[in-house]
Order: sequence, then structure tokens, then C-alpha cells
Amino acid sequence: MTLQKRVPNCYIQIAIRALGHENISSERILEGTGLTTESLAAGIHTNTEQLVRVINNSRAASNNPAIGLLLGHQLHPSTHGSVGWAAINNPTLTGAIEIFQRYSHLRTPFMLYRPMVSSKHYIIRLVMTENLGTAQTPFIEAMLLLLQHVIEFILGRPVKEGELYINSKPPAYAKLYADFFSCPVHFNAEHLELRLPLELQNTTNPSADEAMYQLALEQCREMAINLQRKNNISTEVHDYISSHIGQAVTLDKISQDMNVSSRTLIRQLKKQETSLQVIKDDVYAFQSANYLRRSSLSVNAISAIFGYQDSANFRRSFKRWFKKSPQQYRDEYLKQAS
Repeated sequence: MTLQKRVPNCYIQIAIRALGHENISSERILEGTGLTTESLAAGIHTNTEQLVRVINNSRAASNNPAIGLLLGHQLHPSTHGSVGWAAINNPTLTGAIEIFQRYSHLRTPFMLYRPMVSSKHYIIRLVMTENLGTAQTPFIEAMLLLLQHVIEFILGRPVKEGELYINSKPPAYAKLYADFFSCPVHFNAEHLELRLPLELQNTTNPSADEAMYQLALEQCREMAINLQRKNNISTEVHDYISSHIGQAVTLDKISQDMNVSSRTLIRQLKKQETSLQVIKDDVYAFQSANYLRRSSLSVNAISAIFGYQDSANFRRSFKRWFKKSPQQYRDEYLKQAS
């Protein structure tokens, strides 16, 4: 997948500022991106390829594999612009997370937020829709810390009673997580998510400012409308399926949720030379390969996550996508990584 989505350049500027304290030059951080401090000051957005390069440059220049934790610690909710301001001025915790669910694509278009409720927990699940390669772990760490900052801003205290689940193996520096995250962290999980006690769901926000909230919300709506004009229907369907992995996603269901008729959706996808099945295959291929690379879950467990009742059907699908079995794919990746 070509990385070409736009992201605000404030994240890059934060990296430059943070590493400047360690006497690492902006030129070293921006190496190979085609960016300069002048172009960053003159523009508002960069693209995902440039962000990935900056993350990798920052890790190499600082010789710090835990660069994601360092940079994430620098992120204030306001770093997320109007999305962050709308979240921290929302009257409730649930409302704040719903702002991220609806508008986070304006800031980080490759990460989706999916809140849900179980019998005991309020769950905030995060879904990556693109593979950022070696920059993925640092990016996820930074976004998890930003999420923690938002929640703790509303609670007015550390969220010690939460539990963070990460769907990848623990990194070599995993012990450092305890210095940055307020709650226990579990690796090799089925999903990337933060679980909070259910009673925190409707926590009121004592710092909420109604006027600021309405202003920020209006800015989010305006940006979303402008972005919608530029997006195509296949992108919307791609993101929808990504946030509903393992569920029975049908044409009728997608059409209903996107407020368009099934016939119109089929016609618009056909104009873009694609179909629901092609997009679903693309999403499932990407996400399943990601699980095989980043976690120790068995192939049977991964097939269950993707809604396959019979793991043999998952194996057949995977072989159709990659011309090799899931185990062969994992073995080859581990051999290359070692």
C-alpha cells in the first residue's frame, strides 16, 4: 500500500524539539524526507512517508529504541488540534472518546478508535489501517500515551485501574512501559485496546468548557466535510471494514451505516474499478499479516479474530492472498528479522 495520506506536521516539529534537547540536529531528523524547518513552518501538513522517515531517523539518531515512549510523553491533548480540544472539553469521558472515534482520521488517518462496552469494562479499541513498518510500534506507543493523557486530563488523576492490551510481542525495553503508563500492560493480546472499569464510562469532566467545546466541534465538522469531498468511496469502505474486523460485514449493513443505497454503493465502487470483496480481501490480508508479524498468537487464534469458524477456510484465504500458508509467512518474516 502506498503511504500518501496527509498528517499534521506538528508531530514532526515535536520530535525536532524533543531531540533538540539531546543536541540532535533538525537536519538529522529530517534526513531523506525532503523537508526543512522552513518548509515545516510554511506548511500545515506532511505525508505519512515523511512521518515514518522522521520516526525512524529519530530512533537511529538518539540510539533509543523506545523513542515512541519519549515522543508520546511530549504529546498534550492539544497536539491533536481541534480534535484534542473537542475531546478534553467534552462534558463526559465517553463523549471525549466518541470525538476521537468520529474525527481522529483528521489527524492520524491510519488509526481508528472503536469504543465498546462489555459486562465489566468500557473498552477503547485502536485499529491500524496501514502498516507503518518499523515506525509502527513507536507510533502506537505515542498514540497510546496521548490517549492516556486525554483520559487522565478528564479524570484529574492517573488511570491506575485501567488495563492496556497490546497485540504484539513485548519489545526489548518493555520494562520501561511502567515508567510511562499508569496501568498494567499486557502483550500478545488479541486486540490493541485499553480497558477501563465500566463505572468510569460516564465520568463527568470538571474542566469542560462548553464554548470551547462547541467551537472545536464546529472546526472538526468543517474539516471532516472538506476531507469528505476529497475522499473516495473505496477509502470509506476500507476504513469501515478495518474497524469491524471479524464481524459479519455485508453490503446492506455498510450501505445502511454509510447512508447510501446498496445499488449506489456497488455502482460507485465499480467506477473506481473495485468491489466490496476486493476491499475486504485487501483489509483482511493486511491485518492478518500484521498479526502474524507482530504477535505470537496461533494461526487458529488469528483466524477466530477474523471471524472464521473454521481455521482451514482462513488458511485457504491467506494462501490465496500471499501464495503461501500463514505459518510459512510467519517463518519467513522471523528469519528475515533475525
